[in-house]
Amino acid sequence: HVRLVTIINSYKFLRDEAPSINLLMGRLIQRSDFYRIYSDKASAFSNIGAVTSGGSAVMLRFRNPDGSTQDTVIAFEPTGARPGLNLYNRTGSGWPGVPDWTVSSRPTAVNFSNDTGILLIQVTGPDSEKITYVGNSE
Repeated sequence: HVRLVTIINSYKFLRDEAPSINLLMGRLIQRSDFYRIYSDKASAFSNIGAVTSGGSAVMLRFRNPDGSTQDTVIAFEPTGARPGLNLYNRTGSGWPGVPDWTVSSRPTAVNFSNDTGILLIQVTGPDSEKITYVGNSE
């Protein structure tokens, strides 16, 4: 019984977190009009140095009903006050110092890439399990 519980718990990230990450990231990316990958959150905030692979942050741009745009950055932050895959929305006064919300605090690594023409998001869980999500903006 103990061994079975241990085996089941080793798949907790894939069983519990991965579907939630898929749902949230899928909806956000599908709604976006534009995305760009950056090596880190600071580069995404400053909109400098976009990359096609090896990114830990992605900027999404959404078009509002009134024609204005809203920029959002989703960044993997391995350390800090809120480690994890965090979402930041730019306001009129700039980027916030703390995330608006956390997509997931369980990943140990997240890699955004677009070497194939499609956004790939590889998420590594706490037991080195890897899952790749595919997304494309409208």
